[in-house]
Amino acid sequence: MDFSISDDDRLLQQSVKDFVENEANAVWRDIEETNELPDSLVEGVKELGLLSMSIPEEYGGLGFPMVKKALVHEMLGRGPWGLGTFVSVHTGIGCAGLVKFASDEQKKKYLPKMAAGEWIGSFALTEPDAGSDAGALSTTAKLKGDEWILNGTKTFITNAPKAHHFMVFAKTEQGITAFLVDHDAPGLRIGQVFQTIGHRGSRPAEVVMEDCRIPKDAIIGEEGRGFDYAKACLAEGRTGLASRCVGTAQKAMELALEYGADRKTFGKPLTEHQALAFRFAQMSARTEAARLCVYRSAWLLDQGEQAIRESSTAKLTAEWSWQTVDECMQIFGGNGYISGEYMIERLWRDLRVARVYDGSSEVQQMVISHQLRKGNVQPGW
Repeated sequence: MDFSISDDDRLLQQSVKDFVENEANAVWRDIEETNELPDSLVEGVKELGLLSMSIPEEYGGLGFPMVKKALVHEMLGRGPWGLGTFVSVHTGIGCAGLVKFASDEQKKKYLPKMAAGEWIGSFALTEPDAGSDAGALSTTAKLKGDEWILNGTKTFITNAPKAHHFMVFAKTEQGITAFLVDHDAPGLRIGQVFQTIGHRGSRPAEVVMEDCRIPKDAIIGEEGRGFDYAKACLAEGRTGLASRCVGTAQKAMELALEYGADRKTFGKPLTEHQALAFRFAQMSARTEAARLCVYRSAWLLDQGEQAIRESSTAKLTAEWSWQTVDECMQIFGGNGYISGEYMIERLWRDLRVARVYDGSSEVQQMVISHQLRKGNVQPGW
């Protein structure tokens, strides 16, 4: 069993890390204040090719396997989550459905523009009354002549204000179906843009469709197969998100180690107190275990496996990452609770939502237990 990564992958990982530390983390306070991603950061991720990493080379992308994308997302987790989420949704759930299930004509039209960062993709599944229970969505699509007519509201949609198009899920006569809906489709508008306590710059919003008209050929794949497509997209998205959580936990631990080495109590640095030394050891063990769960899920996806249980397991480790960041916050004491002073409080706010979105921790446990009852118990290698 080989746990090594190639020299090229290490170079990629270091390049993303350098960009995050030197460019993104340098302006994190500005992002917090304005709730906007600076154009320089958006251009930076374009120049690194990160917006194209999920798109096949034939459409102008890099065509990264999932393991390589996990390495990138882990480094993005060290920085402002607004930027990481912007990249993650575009290249993850915003891309996966088109790459896997779109028609050749749809791919030729959308993927090259997405690879260049000219068109930003988004994923519109969640509704006000259908979050974790995605199968209960109420958005409808009815075929009238050569057009589909969509009605419904999606909520908490990342990249919505910046998106050129959405992968929208709606109910038809055949069941839940996926559609490709451009931002300028008649009857579509962006509703409330939410103010969040973390993820500043990502600006999740409502997508409202009132007699929204799209062409008949805007359907993705087969009618009635939308829920299957959504689950396939989410497995990859959850693995990428879990990787970002690992990066955040790692960054928090490094900040706490640096602070603890400088801060003295009772005549010695905090890191030399046994109680905190043991705490750091536990944080390190949790972070390493989560990292291995993520990489295994990514590897299975690269082998063509569904990795349903494994991706949910990786996503569930967000609980461990949150525990690590919270304990690092504790090490900073009162200083950690001062807004905008130390980066640790931003990491604390950013990571909290990972236990809720892309399927809450409770939902991941439901998925895992369901897989176990089906007999999916043994490791997938």
